[in-house]
Amino acid sequence: MRRSVLLMLTLVLLLTFTAAASASPRSFTIQVQASGVVTVPPTKAQLWVGAKSDGQTAQEALGQSNEAVERLLEVFSKYTAPELVKTSEFTMYQNEQWDEETGQFVPTGFSVRHVFEVQILDLTRVAAFLDEATQAGANIIYGLSYGVQDYRRPKEEAFKRAMDEVWWKAGIIAEANSAQELILEAVEETYYYGTDYSSMGLEAMSAQEGSFAPGQLQITATVSATFRAYLPEE
Repeated sequence: MRRSVLLMLTLVLLLTFTAAASASPRSFTIQVQASGVVTVPPTKAQLWVGAKSDGQTAQEALGQSNEAVERLLEVFSKYTAPELVKTSEFTMYQNEQWDEETGQFVPTGFSVRHVFEVQILDLTRVAAFLDEATQAGANIIYGLSYGVQDYRRPKEEAFKRAMDEVWWKAGIIAEANSAQELILEAVEETYYYGTDYSSMGLEAMSAQEGSFAPGQLQITATVSATFRAYLPEE
């Protein structure tokens, strides 16, 4: 009797599962990728500025470095805010030179490198800043690049454009396969470029009066999305 009840229960569960499966709509997965691009004018310049100081002793090299840094900090204060300046490198090392007589390296004094990462928000003053920094003793200058101080708004717009694009692509695929309903299941950012230059015509560049940057910055957001498309019931 117990065995018959178990068999009946198994049969009922099997029938219920089969009925539910047959009642569920047919569907398939669509995976698409798209990018949204926004071009914006640069709002900051970033570069690395510092001084390399030499001396016969470590104390002498450090003293000269401190004097150079003090002059540079005065220049920085004229062109940017304190929170936009930070030390990116500080090293002290002993110099050596090969001695032919002894056949070995011999000490020839010490050097100190003190380099700052500097951001300037007034792009029209970048050239003047470089001139003054050089006159103040900066002998290390590199990495001048342009960016956006607050990239969140243009990145938000780039994401919106990317999402519009994936919905459009998925909609075309769904329609081509006679799907009637489309649901977004998952989405992820695949990569993001922050400060790529986009080409500008000569007319557009000439309109950028006073701009030190030769173009605009390109903010790109790329997303990969997974959709489920539902086919009509037969």
